[in-house]
Amino acid sequence: MYPVITYLLHCILILCVNTGIYAANQVDIIAPSSKGKESDLTNIREYIEVLDLSPNISEKIYSSNNPFYSNSDEFRANDLINALTDDSKIIWCIRGGKGASRLIPYLEKLSDNKKEKIAQNKNKKILIGYSDITVLHIYLQVKYDWQTLHGAMLEMIVNNSISESSVEKLKGLILNGRSSIRFDNLKMVNNGTKLKNSRLESKIIGGNMTLVENSIGTAWQINAKGKILFLEDTRVCPYAMERSLDHLKQAHVFDEAQAVIFGNFINSGDSNLVEVVKERFAKSVNFPVFTVQGIGHGHTNDPLPLNTHTVIRAQNEKEGLFFMDVQNVSLMN
Repeated sequence: MYPVITYLLHCILILCVNTGIYAANQVDIIAPSSKGKESDLTNIREYIEVLDLSPNISEKIYSSNNPFYSNSDEFRANDLINALTDDSKIIWCIRGGKGASRLIPYLEKLSDNKKEKIAQNKNKKILIGYSDITVLHIYLQVKYDWQTLHGAMLEMIVNNSISESSVEKLKGLILNGRSSIRFDNLKMVNNGTKLKNSRLESKIIGGNMTLVENSIGTAWQINAKGKILFLEDTRVCPYAMERSLDHLKQAHVFDEAQAVIFGNFINSGDSNLVEVVKERFAKSVNFPVFTVQGIGHGHTNDPLPLNTHTVIRAQNEKEGLFFMDVQNVSLMN
């Protein structure tokens, strides 16, 4: 009797895999950057299960032998590659930190078959993360035209270090099939530019400013031509922020950009000087520059779909107030 039951269970599992029933609920949990707390892993698994999803996480995801990152470069790269090429629907990062850029050479050296699988998974799965994960967002967009999601990571969620409203908005996008997300608090930094017909329509890309800058001269250099570039960061003092913006400008990253949106810049010292830097930058370019609160490092970190259709419209143009509608990733529509 037992061999028969075992055989039937095996057949059911194969059927689920082949029909995508299992994969549709699978979340690949990865740590491509810094190491988090091992004590959080159980809570992370339980959180994914509470969402009625199936957590897929390596038992050896953390190594005690690496002084900087969650594990060796090879392990982290292989874990990422497995997530990019399997049939799961969601790749959710545990945390950011540092080290994701060290995985790019592994992605570049993949076989044609592996690269083709990643290409085929475009808009069939979604990568969630921010901060150091900006590296992976940009790489997947430059190389494979993926749509990704700049949003809260699992360690922050289980530790309640992000606002409940931001988590609910993220869940709305990945679980409830919301077709778009709206931001009502855009403010234009006055530099004399106007939106044609009080409207701007493009794709939005970007993420952490330091990592956007680090992409310059690499195989994954960001391409902002014809697009809206979003930038946020933490612990970047005002003079360093201006230096980075000057570098991006002299490297022609802003050439033919449709607009720049500054998100959260927290723990940067003098917040007044941060605003001065934004104003000086705006006056040095010939496209619209906006600020928005609640996206990026900070307790409020609302999800921002990247490489997706975005429309900015005037709410009160005389007061410099605008709102932005960002289409959700194709996977969830």
